[in-house]
Amino acid sequence: MNQNTSWTVNRSDTSTKYRLVASGDSIYAGYRGSITNVARRAAPMVNGEYLSNKWGTDIEVIRRTKSGAVASDIYNNKIVGERSYMQATSTRAVSFEMCGNDGLQARSSFAGQSGTCNYGVLNTALANCTTYTPLAMQAINQYATTARVKTVSNLYYPGYNADNGLANCTDSATGQRPNRQNVFLPYVARINWRTCNFASQNGFQCVDSFAQWMGADYDSNGDGQVDSVALRYQQGESEAAYVTRITTTLRSTLRDSNAHLVSAGTSY
Repeated sequence: MNQNTSWTVNRSDTSTKYRLVASGDSIYAGYRGSITNVARRAAPMVNGEYLSNKWGTDIEVIRRTKSGAVASDIYNNKIVGERSYMQATSTRAVSFEMCGNDGLQARSSFAGQSGTCNYGVLNTALANCTTYTPLAMQAINQYATTARVKTVSNLYYPGYNADNGLANCTDSATGQRPNRQNVFLPYVARINWRTCNFASQNGFQCVDSFAQWMGADYDSNGDGQVDSVALRYQQGESEAAYVTRITTTLRSTLRDSNAHLVSAGTSY
C-alpha cells in the first residue's frame, strides 16, 4: 500500500526552504500494526527536524513509501518512477531503505517449510538486495544532483527473540532441525554489510540501524565499548569478518529490538 505524504518543518527565523526526499517501505512509512495505520513521526520526519536544526532552514519532507514493498518495487516505482521529487533544485538530502520485506517474506517462507530445508528463498532475498541497493544509489546519484547528504539505512532484526526456536524442516547436511535465529542472523548480517559497503562505494552515508536497534547503550560485556557502538559496521572490514563479529564474537550483546537497554536495569 502506497503511503505518500509531505509536510514542512517550519522555522520562524528563515525563509529558505530545502527538500528532503525519503523512499522506502513500512519502516519509512511509519508502520504501526497495519498498512492503514502509520506514524507521521517516522524516520523521514525526524531526519527533517535534525536537518532543519543543523542547517537553520525550513525543510520540506517528501515521503514516498510503500508498506510491504520489496527492494525491486521500491527501486522501480519509488526511486526511479518518482524521481521527479528528488530532481527539484531545492533537494538537499535523499534517504532510502529497502530489503526488509525481501527478508521478512523469505523468513516466513522458510518458517512454513517442512521436510528438507530449502535455503533458496533466503539466498534469493540476499541476491535481490545485493542487486537493487547499488542500483538505487546509482539512480539517486543521477537524479538528485543538488543533494548534499545521501543516506541509506541497513536492517534491524525484528522478532529476534521469537526466532530463537527450531525450524519445522530438517537440514540435509546435519539431519537436524536448525535454530531459526541461527539461520536468519547471518543473512541479515550479509545484507547489512553489503548495504554499508555499497554506500561507501557510491558516496552515501550508511545509517547502522542494526547496531542502534539491536545493541544496548551501555557496555554489557565489559569489552570497553558501548554495545551499540561495538556492533557498528566498520569501513574496510571484510564481509566474512563482519558476519563473524555479529553472529559469534558479539552475539551475546544482541538484544531484541523491543527492549532498548540503556543500563542493565533500564529499558526505553
